[in-house]
Amino acid sequence: MVDADRKILGVIDVNLFTQEMIDMEEREQVHSIFDTLGVSVAEMKDRSPFSVFRRRFPWLLATIASGTVCALLVGFFEATLAQSLILAFFLTLVLGLGESVSTQTMAITVHFMHHRRARSGWYFEVLRRELSRTLLLALACGAIVGAIAWIWRGEAAAAFVIGGGIFLSLLLAGLIGVSVPSLLHRFKLDLRVASGPLTLALADICTVVAYFSLATKILVP
Repeated sequence: MVDADRKILGVIDVNLFTQEMIDMEEREQVHSIFDTLGVSVAEMKDRSPFSVFRRRFPWLLATIASGTVCALLVGFFEATLAQSLILAFFLTLVLGLGESVSTQTMAITVHFMHHRRARSGWYFEVLRRELSRTLLLALACGAIVGAIAWIWRGEAAAAFVIGGGIFLSLLLAGLIGVSVPSLLHRFKLDLRVASGPLTLALADICTVVAYFSLATKILVP
């Protein structure tokens, strides 16, 4: 650093500014992670238990509602379960895979919208890219779990249903993970709403419907 007469006054360490920029970016990433979970970083500081309860409980109500809907949907497919009980054994795994993919895809979509300027056709660009990745995940997971079911129980038809159900549910989960935050962004709504509750609820419901619809089509005479 020099003065008007170009005499050296001192030295500024550029690393200080670089580190500050890195720290700011890391803080933004941390806030983004908490936002996608429906939790504010601010509520971790000097908040009363009731205040935290009031902020978090609505998210859990959404989960309770979606879980109840899923339970009712499974009840409609009672005859299908009676044909092959192994479907129930793998239901938790199928739901977990769908939730994981929808959460991953949603997080990537939200990150894209935060760090890039949305332009015409950006939704289809993100959708095409994420569904191509999800397709590979769906094929791999469906094949592995289907093979496990077949080796374990020796029921080829049920194993095909489980593998095929995972394939369909993961594709739907990827579609939901991109579409929900994109729709909220389109209407200028809070993207945090797209995080756990709404995206996961839709993913669970679509997973149950796809899984048991395929099972009914193949297993029920």
